[in-house]
Amino acid sequence: MTAAVVPKKRLGEGAKYSRSEVLKLKELFDSHDLDNNGRVTIQELMKALSEDSPLRQQALSAFRSVDMNKNLVLTFNEYLRRIYPLANDREFKVMLSWVKPSPEEPQELLFEPTTQQLKEIAKMFDRFDSNRNGVIEIQELVAASAVFGYEECEVEELFKNTDKNMNGTINFQEFIQLMKVSYI
Repeated sequence: MTAAVVPKKRLGEGAKYSRSEVLKLKELFDSHDLDNNGRVTIQELMKALSEDSPLRQQALSAFRSVDMNKNLVLTFNEYLRRIYPLANDREFKVMLSWVKPSPEEPQELLFEPTTQQLKEIAKMFDRFDSNRNGVIEIQELVAASAVFGYEECEVEELFKNTDKNMNGTINFQEFIQLMKVSYI
């Protein structure tokens, strides 16, 4: 006697994940996206959580683990990929279609700093360049980032990704690029 083959049930348009859970995750993500640009910066997350919240340190740690490309900005796509690490690309596309008008992930937009913003970036660069040699060395970036709760290994990875000419320092032009992608 042969057993009948029962096809596997799938939820919502072929995904094995709950649509209501994905919508709740999007609602949580949106509550942290204070400027509604589809990205959550670490500053937005800290502002979204009250000062006395015991979750602030846990949220900071969670932010770092979800930020897959270590650019200090979370997208909902990154969020979903960490929450559902076993989902395949087709399933991600379905889950994203539930929360976005268009199923395609928008391209990362880089802002072009205004003249005033360039002046502010230059001041920040000067503050990070504590030994005043005109470049930012890894120790300087580690010290400056510690104020925001970043661990040395995370800063080293960020430094490595920013040091495009691989000379062991970040010059002003590289620092501008870092500001463009990190929205700091």
